Amino acid sequence: MDAQAVKEYLAEDTDRIIKVLESIGVHRIWTTGSELRGAPPEEENHTSIAVDVDNLFCSYYKKDETFYGDIYQLVGLFRDEEFRDSFRYVKSLFGIGGKYVKETKTDPLSRFKNIRKQHKPIVDLDEVVVPKFGMEALKDFIMLPHMSLFYEGILPQTAEVFKVCYDPKLDRVLFPHFNYDDKEAIVGITGRTTRSKEEIKQLLIPKYWNYVKGYKKMYNLYGFSHSLPFAIINGMLVIFEAEKSVLKNWTQTRNEGFSCSVGGHEISQVQVQIIMRHLPPDVEIVIAFDKDIMKMQDKDGNLTDEDGNLLGEQFLIRTAQMFSKYRKASYIWDDKDLLEDHDSPIDQGYKVFHELLDNRRVI
Repeated sequence: MDAQAVKEYLAEDTDRIIKVLESIGVHRIWTTGSELRGAPPEEENHTSIAVDVDNLFCSYYKKDETFYGDIYQLVGLFRDEEFRDSFRYVKSLFGIGGKYVKETKTDPLSRFKNIRKQHKPIVDLDEVVVPKFGMEALKDFIMLPHMSLFYEGILPQTAEVFKVCYDPKLDRVLFPHFNYDDKEAIVGITGRTTRSKEEIKQLLIPKYWNYVKGYKKMYNLYGFSHSLPFAIINGMLVIFEAEKSVLKNWTQTRNEGFSCSVGGHEISQVQVQIIMRHLPPDVEIVIAFDKDIMKMQDKDGNLTDEDGNLLGEQFLIRTAQMFSKYRKASYIWDDKDLLEDHDSPIDQGYKVFHELLDNRRVI
């Protein structure tokens, strides 16, 4: 029985997939749509690991990088072993030997399922097709910002520009994502819970929730359509991780912000193409990722590689190099410890942010 046949065997019953995940320490497993979600060993974030139950494609969202691979690669990651050993391990969980013969079933949809399993991530902007919605997508929500945003330094006027609103049913602050080239077209809505860390942990509440099924942040940039003209004027586009950092930048500039966010700490090839296609070549790209990226460690807790280079800085350099061949690119580095461990470069206010920005490191 080859690797693909074992995958098909696992995909026939979700409980089999759960058994594999639990055997490598994944816990707090739950189902959302066509995915299984769970927390890695020694951690509590039950949205970190995602497994597509149809094709067993896996994602593991870590603070320093995102893992993508199939179920065998995920097993190998946690068991620290090669594919051959991971494949043998998965088979042993179900008593599958080399002579196992899979039961033959006739599935009239198998042809179409195989097409879906062969799908690869899009890497060309021209291939991206996403549903677009007008403001009617927000009609069921309260069009007022949550008080928590004000306490974080985001003014109501800025929240109004970005149509930030509130879902009273699920108790979430909503951040509509507008298409990168249209300030009137909503393509995604991210909802952040207002519940405490303890409630999130005990009640298994996802911290973030995507209200538009199928929306992928990697094919868009939050705030880009709004910030585009001001980025051109300032000769600079600052790339943050999260939506709130963009809103803070807009508040600090009296709603003339020059930033966007990628929704994580990785920039996709599609996002690079969006920036390169819509910004003039004299606009500098500034990578402004959170402090925890700067303090990145390897699995042994080391901050540096074998050559003594800081892992976090090397990561930021590689990210900036995605643009440096074509235009000026730089990254923010907090060498004076002005930020807390998980801060965005803008979280400590205008003065600190501009000190960091003035001392950015150019590639």
